[in-house]
Amino acid sequence: MHLIGIFSNHLEYEMIKQNITKNMKRKDLALIHINSKNIENMKNIVFETMVLCNQEKINDMQKNILNKLCSHSMFLIINADVFCNTKMISNTEINGISYGLNQKSTITISSMQEDKAIISIQRNMNNLQQKKIEMGEIAIDLKKYRQKNIETVLAIFTIALIYSE
Repeated sequence: MHLIGIFSNHLEYEMIKQNITKNMKRKDLALIHINSKNIENMKNIVFETMVLCNQEKINDMQKNILNKLCSHSMFLIINADVFCNTKMISNTEINGISYGLNQKSTITISSMQEDKAIISIQRNMNNLQQKKIEMGEIAIDLKKYRQKNIETVLAIFTIALIYSE
């Protein structure tokens, strides 16, 4: 079982969970919602992947727990538009992947129309099975995601990319 911790608001977590469950063939993924109310209960869990979607107001102790959770994960997927301080990605033990609408994100939008988008992968990386994912662009059908928030679509796409077989 692959544990994926998702630090987000409830709505964003539900959209990610719904899309990953519906669109991926894998049934061995366990998505766990993390927020300011339950983060202290998560401090002893080792997540294979941490996804940081939005920055809730958390106190210093909760920040320390979040940093610990991230530092023990194999993959760190982080919304670079929200988390300006991305020094967690610089840990060489972690495969850090940023996503967002800014030009420096690893996963970003190259162009967008009403029903489709071109997602740009701006650097090579490996997925969970250590298969190389090459830089390039991939067209996606936005109707498949049933999601208006493009940053949530980028988070879903990135998780799917890492866990694709």
